[in-house]
Amino acid sequence: MKRRTFLKSSLFAAGMFGLGSSPLGPLVFAEKPVPTYGDPKEDCLTTYNYDSPTSAVWIRWKNNPVTCYRAETVQKYPYFYPLCSLKSGLSLISESAQPWPHHRGVFFGLDKVNGGNFWQNNPDKDRIVSTGITLGECTEKTSEFFNECAWSRFLPDGPTPIIADKRRFLLTILDDLTYTLDVYLELTALTDVTMQKTNHGFFGVRTSQDISVDGGGVLVNSEGQQTQPNTHGKPAKWMTSYGKRYGREDGLVEGVAIMSPPYQRKPFDENLWFTRDYGNFSPMPFDFLTENIEFPKDDVLKFAYRVVAYTGEADTTFLNNQWDEFAQLSEGKRS
Repeated sequence: MKRRTFLKSSLFAAGMFGLGSSPLGPLVFAEKPVPTYGDPKEDCLTTYNYDSPTSAVWIRWKNNPVTCYRAETVQKYPYFYPLCSLKSGLSLISESAQPWPHHRGVFFGLDKVNGGNFWQNNPDKDRIVSTGITLGECTEKTSEFFNECAWSRFLPDGPTPIIADKRRFLLTILDDLTYTLDVYLELTALTDVTMQKTNHGFFGVRTSQDISVDGGGVLVNSEGQQTQPNTHGKPAKWMTSYGKRYGREDGLVEGVAIMSPPYQRKPFDENLWFTRDYGNFSPMPFDFLTENIEFPKDDVLKFAYRVVAYTGEADTTFLNNQWDEFAQLSEGKRS
């Protein structure tokens, strides 16, 4: 592919928001161009923030959608939707589904932070605001991009940011049936922050109905435990949900997994899971706290997660190998 000049607005955003010096990694501008009118399709991974260079990133594989990272500043928080299987093209995640329509795809947020709610409803009061997106190094099978956000409380005196976060995302095509999405998050306290016990958090996924337990699917963790009653509050390396896709006569099975490597910092070191049979799961300690988490000003928390989209039933050996690989890759990038 011929190299072209990257979108000027993204270069401006990189300088404005300091992403080029981000501790998440050096910024390498995308080799792949932003598509223009009439460009032919490409049989590889394409990544672009066309039309909206500061609020969304689209990723396609062989011209079919894989995912979109949505980060409009008026949203409650940025999130991924859809997250499509490479086989069927169907999304593995849901957006705004009942009974809890505030769940949006693959998302990150938290309730009860300095009296604010960065998880659901009332975006006019508390919101995780995207301040800039920049594409990183993009190849025929990998897509990297960066996002910076401010956790702001909208108080009578005006917006008050209490946490700054920097994000690095890396999507990698493993084969025609499988890909991974690596997520690196770095949170810096702009003031003293208190996080309280809540079941509304942290990094997680809301699956599509057909791969949820309530929809006929299977929820299982790395220890072989299944369903909400047997996985909720239990430690595990990874959690996955898979099932037969609706509307398919061939009985195609697809699934999505989240894996969380070991953390050194309490209370994240236990790697407990929040799970729901309707299709929500998250590696997070907040529902099981016995005391508040104090996050003093200028303190930094680092998190790393891998999302795996696959075809077929969950393969324990494959997912364990993915966890081992990611635990090594993310060493030093998590608290």
